[in-house]
Amino acid sequence: MNQTRPYWQGELPEGWLLVTADRLPAWMLSPFGATWTSNPTICQFASAGLACDRVLVGITDPTKTLHEIALGHSGSQHDTIVGPLVAAEARGWNVTVVTDAEEQFSDLKTRFENLHVVGVAPQCVPATVEAEEESSCGHVLRTAIDEFEKGKADLLWVHLNSLGVSWDAPQVWRDGFFDEDDPPPGPAAEIPQFAVTDETDPDQVSTVRQIFAGEIAHLDDWLGRLVATVSSRWQRFGMLLLGLRGIPLGLHGQVGIAPDEPAPYTELTHVPAILVDPADRLASQRYGGLLMPVDLGATVGELIAGTGDSTTLGERAEGKPAEVGQSIGRILEGDAGLWRTGVRDRVYSVGGGGHALTVTGWSLVQPLDGPAKLFLKPDDYFDLSDVADRSRDVSKALADCLDALVHRRSKADTEPLPAVLVDEGTKRR
Repeated sequence: MNQTRPYWQGELPEGWLLVTADRLPAWMLSPFGATWTSNPTICQFASAGLACDRVLVGITDPTKTLHEIALGHSGSQHDTIVGPLVAAEARGWNVTVVTDAEEQFSDLKTRFENLHVVGVAPQCVPATVEAEEESSCGHVLRTAIDEFEKGKADLLWVHLNSLGVSWDAPQVWRDGFFDEDDPPPGPAAEIPQFAVTDETDPDQVSTVRQIFAGEIAHLDDWLGRLVATVSSRWQRFGMLLLGLRGIPLGLHGQVGIAPDEPAPYTELTHVPAILVDPADRLASQRYGGLLMPVDLGATVGELIAGTGDSTTLGERAEGKPAEVGQSIGRILEGDAGLWRTGVRDRVYSVGGGGHALTVTGWSLVQPLDGPAKLFLKPDDYFDLSDVADRSRDVSKALADCLDALVHRRSKADTEPLPAVLVDEGTKRR
């Protein structure tokens, strides 16, 4: 692909490219630690921008997360920070959305006259396709390229839903992840679904992960074509690549998408995010603070509008409810203190299988059908070692905070965290 231009000039972007994908977990991408996969385009995104290492979704409903990204907030509060759609409207931009989940944008279509949604019919075929353009991913990205070439889009939003619907990329993409002595992947496009027990063959789980890695590699190749097209017209543009939620791939007893959603372990809630600033600030940098997708929406809105937030970090953090996006634009402006202090001190995640609360140094997961489990962060990347019995004071403090959030007690998301949580997290930073 033609790499995004290394040195953009000027303050305001000519346009913006926003790419979101459902069922895209961070741990399966090479810029986020998957050394056995190959994602050269996404690696180029990371080299051109800021990779955000700890983005956690607050809810596993992708439609609600899309709205948070679009508006820079969820709920009724919207007078302090705006997202990309409001900023685009203020600049007189035309917004084109290309997606295979058109229904997820129906409410946004009624709110913005400058929003044009191009729906791509989702497909669920029994076997892998032959041609690149025939895959679910190919249909969406090919359509996005065609729409952009019409010259009417100032903000191009590509949303891919099919990573959770059908794995139908051409066979060559999955074959590249299998050795001669591995079980053959086969041509089936249906997403496997099974429970992982002591009796499960580990090769069965590995096969699913390798097939999924092929799907991501196929997506990566199409993203390269998309950015090459965008770069041919826009000399100065910003970009955000963001996942909406992960997918169970055997880390916590389940592979695939079952009717009953698992607890919100990071396998499901930790998503990749790469922000490419139009002015080329902080290229090839990583940010390790806690973030939510709504924060990236607020940041993109700020960058499109060209308006920074002049308030201090203390003013930003004090009294801000979790549903209001907190822009990380100050990081791009060189606020060194924000690297250490962060914009969020906690992320509350909820899904069909339970609740979770993550702070700087810990994560407590409360499944609906079992006891709470405590994990040391960021060391325990995959939530595999429960240390609740060895850190009872931390577990109790987090459980009390989580209970307050679950029952929506007053100021539960803004009152200061107990000292034991703050102190332990600070020691490891």
